[in-house]
Amino acid sequence: MKSNRSYRNQKRRNVFPLIVILALSPYIFGFQSPDSSLSYDEIRYGFGGGQYVTHDCSGAHKRQYLDAGIYLGEKFGEVFRGGLAADVVTTGTNGTTAFVFPDLALDWENFSVGTTGLRVGSENTYYGEIKWFDQPPLISGKGLFRAGIGGKLDKPFSRFWIGTNVVPYFSPGIASQLEIPINNGRYIFINGRFGKDADSHFNEFGISIGLKIISFRTP
Repeated sequence: MKSNRSYRNQKRRNVFPLIVILALSPYIFGFQSPDSSLSYDEIRYGFGGGQYVTHDCSGAHKRQYLDAGIYLGEKFGEVFRGGLAADVVTTGTNGTTAFVFPDLALDWENFSVGTTGLRVGSENTYYGEIKWFDQPPLISGKGLFRAGIGGKLDKPFSRFWIGTNVVPYFSPGIASQLEIPINNGRYIFINGRFGKDADSHFNEFGISIGLKIISFRTP
């Protein structure tokens, strides 16, 4: 029987590699001079569900969840971005939780840093990022805390993202997102996540779908 402290220590070890990548990301991905980009208004909706694992002195326990979220954002001029993400999560036995998180950033085409994390590279080509609390649904989507790479795709798709995420999952897993255009400024996005708890070998997963509406304008 392992103590709660040992599980907390293991979870910190799982998160530590993502923190290291954050610190080294300008060197890993190569910093580019910030360029101006188009301003925009953005709204995202999403919902999904999945399963994560918790541990206590009685062993490992599987927890199913459902969540739904929304993000409202705006690019101000050439540099500043502001927004707000909100999510509602229900786990049945643990009830329902709702929370919000602000997105405030300095956001150039090739570099972005703010309250929701760091991106190096352009979303219109290829980029690397470490982000949190910004992509609804916040848990069954890209995850509360994630690191990965993304970029543009040829038609019929629009963009892709692949990486790893943690929280509330006990162990890191593989996560991905695919964005598909449906008409001008509107995109469907599909998220998938899969991993295994290292101790119990229970599956930890999530799947979700959502809609992105973005309206570009010149600065």
